[in-house]
Amino acid sequence: MDEIKRRHRDTMFRGLFNDPHNFLYVLKQCRGGEPDLSAVDITPFDLDSELALRIRRNDVSFITKDNRLIILVEHQSTQSPSMALRLFFYYIELLQLWIKLNDVNLYGESQIPALPVPEFYVAYNGTKPLERDYSSFAFNHEGININVMVKIVDIHFENLTDVETANTLAGYSFFYKVYDEGIQQGLTREMAFTTARDECIKHGYLHGYVEKEDFIVFYKDILDYDTQLKQESEARGIMKTALKLLESGTSLQYLAETLQLSESQIIELKKAIA
Repeated sequence: MDEIKRRHRDTMFRGLFNDPHNFLYVLKQCRGGEPDLSAVDITPFDLDSELALRIRRNDVSFITKDNRLIILVEHQSTQSPSMALRLFFYYIELLQLWIKLNDVNLYGESQIPALPVPEFYVAYNGTKPLERDYSSFAFNHEGININVMVKIVDIHFENLTDVETANTLAGYSFFYKVYDEGIQQGLTREMAFTTARDECIKHGYLHGYVEKEDFIVFYKDILDYDTQLKQESEARGIMKTALKLLESGTSLQYLAETLQLSESQIIELKKAIA
């Protein structure tokens, strides 16, 4: 199965914030003020169609008219001390792409043009409180100095400086605030999704996005995939139990009837004990 269906937050994050207009709302939160850029000043710049090897897929990268390379990563889990190093590696990969697209000859005699200046951010919405607002990596040895600083920004809804309905980041954070609360209260994923979507519509968040049929279909596909994973996991557990019982002398006919094994499962068990 496609990995993207298991990571709906990543997919939704990239789908929203690869758009320059929406990205500026995130950049405003990251910088703590209005960005000195407009949507026409920034262009999406990533490796999706260029390189096969990826460190992660939940990144959003833009190159600016004044030659800055802004790299933003959404991070839902616990805080990673290696984030700065990972982002540095990713910057090097993007730099290789930039060199390729700009026909820079690294082996010629001409002066190499100024490289894009990196700007690193992590949008954090994990379950644990944010312990620090930066991640760093440094290497200093015999004249070689590398210092990488990454700003970590808490994007939980209650920590946003701008929660206006026009703010796409506020809409994204509000959606998952309601969704996560629903899961914590014992709702199914489908019920949590429906509740989050209804609340967004009620309060005016993500207008024109959550109402779309393809958004509903996208999320339904994820829910179907989650259900399939659960069923496959349960089936593996049943098969593991059945095999142990077979090895201990329980008859296959008894197991087939008691555990309601399918024909394919019975065939698989027969092969296992053959």
